[in-house]
Amino acid sequence: MSFILGISLGLGSDSTGPPAGSGGGGGDAPPITGNLSVYYNPDVDVYSDAGTTPAVDGDNVRQFNDQSGNSNTLNQATASAQPIYDTTTFSGGLASIKSINDSLIPTSELDFDNSTSWTWYHVYKKASNANIYYWFRGAVGYPRTEHRTTLFNIRGNTGSGRYVNYTDNTDIKIMAITVDRSSAEFKMYINGSYIGVSVSSVANWPVTIGKLYGNGNAIMNVGNVLFYTDAHDATQVQEVSDWLNTKYSIY
Repeated sequence: MSFILGISLGLGSDSTGPPAGSGGGGGDAPPITGNLSVYYNPDVDVYSDAGTTPAVDGDNVRQFNDQSGNSNTLNQATASAQPIYDTTTFSGGLASIKSINDSLIPTSELDFDNSTSWTWYHVYKKASNANIYYWFRGAVGYPRTEHRTTLFNIRGNTGSGRYVNYTDNTDIKIMAITVDRSSAEFKMYINGSYIGVSVSSVANWPVTIGKLYGNGNAIMNVGNVLFYTDAHDATQVQEVSDWLNTKYSIY
């Protein structure tokens, strides 16, 4: 692994999680904290400079702090590659990161090698129902995501893809992707509901993520993002999705 998973979640004096009012669903830490590697919440610790000035609507994002306790900060020093801080797309003034052909770079790569199962949650909304590539990608080249109109695909480090058929739209939604190395399956859920499983095995399919918030081709707004080094089962996916839904009121 490229980073140490010290899941203390100790961001306040009581070491119990993000400060009250700053968490994902109900203003608290996620309901599952074991094996949480990164947690990005755009309503907390997003800066227009190197960690001093909080971003406001329309600002470029220079720094975005990790709420997991692992201090895997996102940075982008190049102004032309910085995404936009947005508080108008999601209802209730909730913040999102709006991007197209941008990137935020983690302090340490997210290294999901062949022995590491993982789960990814992200809240997103397409500006148009286009094929959107590269929300996450490698430091150079692959891997990459492909939010297509009729399927969701992830290409691993060598470009080999794993996909689930899914008809996308422009609604805000909670997507969960689970990669289980023991059963060699890649599953997809939307708003806590099971969508499908990829037909291709994930037994030999490393994914090393070096950039986030890329979005080539079209605009996407993204809310809370969490990565775990564990394959969540359906009950866990429902639990985290329901927690996110208390914030976003999607279903």
